[in-house]
Amino acid sequence: QKHEGMKEFNRMFYFAIPPNVFGDTVVAIKKSCVQNEDKGFTRVVVEKPFGRDTESFEKLNKEISDQFSEKQIYRIDHYLGKDMVQNLTVLRFSNTWFEKIWNQGDIQCVMLTFKEDFGTQGRGGYFDKYGIIRDVLQNHLMQMLSLLAMETPSTVQGPQAGKAIRDAKVAVLNSISPIKIEDCVLGQYEGYADDPSIENKDTYTPTFAVIKLSVNTPRWAGVPFIMKAGKALDERKSEMRIQFKDAPAASYLFSGQDCPRNELVMRLQPRESVYLKTNIKTPGFKSRPIQSELDINYDTRFFAHTEEANPDAYTRLLLDVLQGKQEAFVRDDELRRSWEIFTPLLHKIDEGQVKPIIYKGGTRGPKEADDFISREAGYIRNEDYVYYDGGIGRKTQGIDKLPEGTRVVAEQVPESEQCDIGLYGLAVMGQNFALNMASHGFKVCVSNRSPRKVDVTVNRAKEEGNLPVTGVKSLAELVAHLKKPRKLIILVQAGKPVDETINAVASLMEDGDCIIDGGNEWFLNSTRRSEFLAKKHINFIAMGISGGEEGARFGPSLMPGGPQKAYQEVAPIFEKSAAQVEGVGPCVGYLGPIGSGNYVKMVHNGIEYGDMQLIAEVYDVLKHVVGMSNEEMADLFDEWNKTELSSYLIEITAKILRKKDDKTGEGYVVDYIADQTGQKGTGRWTIQEAAERNVADPTIASALDARLISSRKEEREAASKVLASPVIQSADKHQVISDLQAALYASKVCSYAQGLSLIKTASDEFGWHVDLSECARLWMGGCIIRAQLLGPIRAAFKSNPDLKNLMVDPTFAGELNERSESWRRLIALCLTSGIACPSLASSLTYFDSYRRARLPANLTQAQRDFFGGHTYERIDSPGRFHTAWTDAHKDIGDATQRTAGEHVQK
Repeated sequence: QKHEGMKEFNRMFYFAIPPNVFGDTVVAIKKSCVQNEDKGFTRVVVEKPFGRDTESFEKLNKEISDQFSEKQIYRIDHYLGKDMVQNLTVLRFSNTWFEKIWNQGDIQCVMLTFKEDFGTQGRGGYFDKYGIIRDVLQNHLMQMLSLLAMETPSTVQGPQAGKAIRDAKVAVLNSISPIKIEDCVLGQYEGYADDPSIENKDTYTPTFAVIKLSVNTPRWAGVPFIMKAGKALDERKSEMRIQFKDAPAASYLFSGQDCPRNELVMRLQPRESVYLKTNIKTPGFKSRPIQSELDINYDTRFFAHTEEANPDAYTRLLLDVLQGKQEAFVRDDELRRSWEIFTPLLHKIDEGQVKPIIYKGGTRGPKEADDFISREAGYIRNEDYVYYDGGIGRKTQGIDKLPEGTRVVAEQVPESEQCDIGLYGLAVMGQNFALNMASHGFKVCVSNRSPRKVDVTVNRAKEEGNLPVTGVKSLAELVAHLKKPRKLIILVQAGKPVDETINAVASLMEDGDCIIDGGNEWFLNSTRRSEFLAKKHINFIAMGISGGEEGARFGPSLMPGGPQKAYQEVAPIFEKSAAQVEGVGPCVGYLGPIGSGNYVKMVHNGIEYGDMQLIAEVYDVLKHVVGMSNEEMADLFDEWNKTELSSYLIEITAKILRKKDDKTGEGYVVDYIADQTGQKGTGRWTIQEAAERNVADPTIASALDARLISSRKEEREAASKVLASPVIQSADKHQVISDLQAALYASKVCSYAQGLSLIKTASDEFGWHVDLSECARLWMGGCIIRAQLLGPIRAAFKSNPDLKNLMVDPTFAGELNERSESWRRLIALCLTSGIACPSLASSLTYFDSYRRARLPANLTQAQRDFFGGHTYERIDSPGRFHTAWTDAHKDIGDATQRTAGEHVQK
């Protein structure tokens, strides 16, 4: 504020913190961060849980409301940001027919459902403190109920909407009586207490609940509201379902024929949609009623032919906070009444008065729950109804059916139409890799969330030689087109999209099928997904792909990790599609168990960071010390590309330097590019892992630092005006160029040494048994770091698989020693000339530190022992020691207890 000289400003605080520190936090914010309202707003966003019962809510609410007014507090429930929940007000109040049937005269029952097909998965310790009722029903489902059942607000848009809508919701909640034990069925899935994070193995915490509520208003009198939520069930689903009463006189008019009840379903996930189950004539000669649906799927209706996507709930809600809209946030009186409804039941559960029914994972939950719903709500299930959702037929089944029986997978297409492999995710990398595999004679089936990209890919296949590519518009069709055992590559954005795609695909696959994730992914995420799929007997391979768009099309480097047997199934396709290097073979091979492929690709990208930064530093010296033009530098890089420096990055550097600017028609493109480097995270992952594994990677770390510093453009421009620059030293041009060549080669060797050392350390810790010579072989073609240098690296590790560090290989040790003088002379010139060379210099520092038998770490250890009693080791005696350095230092007892958690590589 002082720096910018601002007079007006806004502040928003998002509480991603435990509730027990809310009080201290709001006091601190109020004391130091709140300004007068005429200067701008101060708003706090508070995440659930908002207490455990009425009493804890009141305490928590008082702590916050003592410091902030209700109009400053935004209690966030992300379900209120979901499109389908926000759709309720539009559906109800903008359609003439809706409100006319929205009452006890037409509606039989209302069901609000939240189902997850997984258990607590390591979060049991947290979940056991709250249970499914506090976690889902008291907040998410209760909010949905109040919006669904409320009377018409005075307005639904504009400044008064927040008060009007929330007043209407509170009126609904005030008409609901506290829940009694007889109004619910509670369950706990089999094996829940086996979660190692759950301390109480006799816990009664429910993981499943069905609760009946009554909204005691004239509109809803006699209509049962059923809330159902559970974990480890047969599917993942969240929806609002309204079943209407039997059509008047239908039993007479269609005598002897079943006339199913209409249902309105608003599905929140997966794949948001609204559909009305309605009766139509049976096709053909019969006139028997059969149930179908009027369906609006948001993805296919609004996003199938566009690059846009529906914003997620938090995006909507945080925008509302900034705009001061409170209608999608929970007011204090809403929460208070909701807790009053649930607290009596929750206390009885906490006291052990209600024992949950044990149910098997992967089922609908306790059988008693379906009986309860049928009895208490009068709900009638249409046993013959099949709803086709993305090619998946969802058919109502009896309770005792196995989980697989809850889905009807589209029948497999005829053998003549089946494909060798599938690929889902058709950004440019996905398109190119699909065309690559097809160009080697493999039949490839492709699909994508946006059907438009499917069409683009199929058209490209035709234009590029009528390649055998089949395009389909749904995951079910994609799976149906694959030969068994099915092999499916997914190339979607890392993180949540991968999980969502895997969950959807896994429900369609069979034992022995294989999913291959080809994205840049954190290796532990792949381990987690592999464990999830293993329970379904589906194989999972996580595979790094390097080579960019061109490599994906004409031959990338592939780095797979997973079950070896599964790899053998896909090897014939990948070996043909990977880059081919004469005398070496295809740049693909089995690296090890799950996670190893991601890890090798991550380190590959870290080495790539270092390599690019080293070349950039050489360019800087050539430009500002030697004074070479772009054309002269391009010639030099071309010349170097015929030497031991030959590599893809050296090759493209020459091409980049020669490229004239086609926008202005003057000069070169490179000179118009801003000096701010971006990053996507894999370099950062490498450094984080290096620290975690106690491995020094200074060349890569300094390359990452260089990118971070480059991003602070404004700060650097300001600093350039106040921080003095030394005079660039004069030097013999030919000597500098010769020294640069030597320093660049030596630094590249150090960068590879650091990266391979990290892979080796992780491989040993995780039991992967990664062959470093195989890593070097896979990198020799197709990938970004392919280089002539990899041949000797491969030979070094082939000759000595137990080689501790590449630098001590006899061949490389000789080359580094031979270039040492030139390397040092070059770094000295850069330092005295004020030319930053972080990666070149840190590589030399790495070399010098590694070659010394004794480092000054003895003083560092003495300092740690002096101020922290961390102890030290001696060179003349085994064990840990502590010194009383001054009269103030005391005996610390057993010195070995002071070193727990330290990382000291032996």
